[in-house]
This record gives sequence, structure tokens and C-alpha cells, in this order.
Amino acid sequence: MVYEGGAVVKLIIGGAYQGKRQYASEHYGDELLVLDFHLKVLAWLKEDIDPVLHFKNNLSEYQDKVILCDDISCGVVPVDPLMRKWREALGYILTLIAKESDEVIRVLCGIGMKLK
Repeated sequence: MVYEGGAVVKLIIGGAYQGKRQYASEHYGDELLVLDFHLKVLAWLKEDIDPVLHFKNNLSEYQDKVILCDDISCGVVPVDPLMRKWREALGYILTLIAKESDEVIRVLCGIGMKLK
């Protein structure tokens, strides 16, 4: 998948309440931030929208943005089918985003670690 007309500038991931927003604001400003991307994916699932297809069809919304997303891939696999589907879809979409991003940063305890 190739983004046309631009690329996602940054992907910032990390656990909940680890300082992703403050880190992003300090380094990139607030204008380009896409907050709580993981919750957008969950909302699409709850609306019975295929999140991967929806994301691919709406790439222009995310071009030249800084996407902030909680990492929900760690820990026990959820028993609830919707939560498993969410975890799988989000992981797949984040893989697509990371591949095309200029930078991927993991934030832990407010410290950004550049992965890419």
C-alpha cells in the first residue's frame, strides 16, 4: 500500500497514560495530531465497518499527520470476540501505517524511543 500525495509523518505508540500526547505536543505541536486512533478503530468495528478497508479508503485523512495510538497488543488475548477482532485489526492497520511512516516512536514514561 502506497500513500499518494503524502505520507503519515509520524506514528507514536505506547501504553495508556505513558505521555504520548505531551511528547507529541512538545515535539510536533497540536495541529497535526490524530488522538486516540485505537478508539477510532474500535468505533468502526462497533458500527460494523471493516476497519482495514475503511482506513485504506480514507488515507487522505491521515496524510501528513502524527497518529497517536495506545498499544493494545500486549497481555492476555481477550476472551470477548469484539475485543479480539479490535486487537487484530488495529495491529494490522498499525503495521501498514508504520511501514509508510517517516518515523515510528514508542513512548514509555514520557520518553520517546525512535523505532524507525
